[in-house]
Amino acid sequence: MTNQTKIEWTDFTVNFWEGCQKVGPGCDHCYAEARDVRFTGGSHWGPGAPRRKVKGGVAKLLKINRDAPTFHEAHGHWPRVFCSSLSDVFDNAVDRLWREEALLTVQIMVDTRIQLLTKRVGNVEKMVEGLWLGGWPQHVGLMITVVNQAEADRDIPKLLDLKARLGIPWVGLSMEPLLGPVDLTAIPDPSGLAHSHMDALRGKFWMPPEHVDWPTSSRAMDGRLNVNLCPWVDWVIVGGESGPNARPMHPDWVRSLRDQCAAAGTPFLFKQWGEWKPVSDMTEDEYRPLYRSNRKARDYERQEIIDDLYGETCTVPTLSLQLDGEHKDTLDIGAWGKGAMMAFKVGKKRAGRLLDGIEHNGFPGALT
Repeated sequence: MTNQTKIEWTDFTVNFWEGCQKVGPGCDHCYAEARDVRFTGGSHWGPGAPRRKVKGGVAKLLKINRDAPTFHEAHGHWPRVFCSSLSDVFDNAVDRLWREEALLTVQIMVDTRIQLLTKRVGNVEKMVEGLWLGGWPQHVGLMITVVNQAEADRDIPKLLDLKARLGIPWVGLSMEPLLGPVDLTAIPDPSGLAHSHMDALRGKFWMPPEHVDWPTSSRAMDGRLNVNLCPWVDWVIVGGESGPNARPMHPDWVRSLRDQCAAAGTPFLFKQWGEWKPVSDMTEDEYRPLYRSNRKARDYERQEIIDDLYGETCTVPTLSLQLDGEHKDTLDIGAWGKGAMMAFKVGKKRAGRLLDGIEHNGFPGALT
């Protein structure tokens, strides 16, 4: 089977149309928009821009499904298909008939494992209503993009509500580009109840004792009560930003999410560092040539002598993020972690995807 993608968390991408509109900070340096600008001048991006129909999208998905038994025999799992990598299935600006064709096609591709990813979780229910008459297809999962705590607090409760009410078999988070620290175990209660929050990885609400029905709860060490009332997130994908204007990602943000997932038993996949790689995750062989080649002469030194000692001054940008500092390539998102970070802009391929020397490739059971 040909045309497999290099995206680490899927096997194939299928697009029924191309084009979209920015809806949040994670969209600032969108690779799909850059691609559209390169090939069409950006004519399919932004408010009022027409989307471009991909004539071969449906046919490609049909072929993947047709060849799925062969793929399964070769790889040990059914083909994972990401719809749509260059658009959003739940985009308001898309022709209704295009979306209906796409979703009805998705429904019958039962030998694939469809991965729907959206930044518009609020549109999902109304856009599938009346289409999937047999209920949500059990070979289709739903993911949302979450890049910071504000998006997590706003959209994860909506995602989990859909999972419960629509019978979605698995749901996940694409936390790429990760732009700040996120605690998935302390999402504010969407009902607005004071001092109550949701652990999105374990499917629990933590509430003050006076608001809890005793038979359905248990008491924690601090006197709070945990109630098994909500569904949970089945998968977390984390990645840094790529592209010429990429923003750096602090390793502490990634480690925190890795540890949260490990404690809850949630599959965790680390996709990439992106353009910037922190020194804390470099080997000595990686770090020292970069550090030395960026050695600048001090006031009392001569640069040509420093260059003779350390090599010609390199053009690789260096970034140092302090605990209370800001940088022009970052969002104003508060604390950077427990301390300062130095990172080099070395490119996506060179930065790789090892976290503390380990490659994380967790998948939910429905995709294995």
